[in-house]
Amino acid sequence: MTAISQAHRKVILIAGASRGCGPATARRLAGEGHHVVLGARRSSKLHALVTEIRAAGGSAEWYALDVSQPEEMREFLAFAEDVHKRVDILINNV
Repeated sequence: MTAISQAHRKVILIAGASRGCGPATARRLAGEGHHVVLGARRSSKLHALVTEIRAAGGSAEWYALDVSQPEEMREFLAFAEDVHKRVDILINNV
């Protein structure tokens, strides 16, 4: 994992994180030292990805949601803001 200062560490939400370029993006950003919050319907895939990222020394968590539902996307954002007090980047991988 690349060491970055706490001041440069970002809280990054990735919607649609369980497939496509989502998992690779999550691994890369967590590997650079950022905290990733992963959202998708496939909670088993998200759990496995978070476990993998944490085992590699990264920081991640997951949130189950259907990205096609605007209210669930709002809840995803609210969750991250409540827990981390900020969201620096949102990647909408849909």
